Amino acid sequence: MRNRTLLIVAVAALVLGLAGLATGPTEGWRWPGDGFWGPHAWMMGAPAQGHDEPAPEPVAGAETIEVRAFDFGFEPARIVVPAGEAVNIRLTNEGFFFHDLTIPELDFHINARSGESVVGGLAELPPGEYRVECTVPGHAEMGMVGVLVVEATN
Repeated sequence: MRNRTLLIVAVAALVLGLAGLATGPTEGWRWPGDGFWGPHAWMMGAPAQGHDEPAPEPVAGAETIEVRAFDFGFEPARIVVPAGEAVNIRLTNEGFFFHDLTIPELDFHINARSGESVVGGLAELPPGEYRVECTVPGHAEMGMVGVLVVEATN
């Protein structure tokens, strides 16, 4: 009996929700292209507030590291590069949502909408391990983190 009651409540909520959608937009609503989603536009592939700055210029002649962003992770999650060399990072967003790749300690930030690729350059890197994360709200907590390992050369 309890499962039947839950099913009836769920169906009723679905019907009421669909009925609300069927009536169309009300006064003051705008469609997604007009900013309808407001501060949650990033959920539909638009940049989150403060996440739409341009990528740093790629470094001419530097190796390009390919990184895939998906919902919700990076591949590879561990990037290893030699110290003292410049590199470019190409972020390809294969996910549905807007994502970025940020390395806070190096002041590096690139971002991409769904289906987009963006390249940014990092100048000569000092040895160390640096946190990589997606800074879109909630994404790092869902697993969009990694590490950039800059190895000293002999």
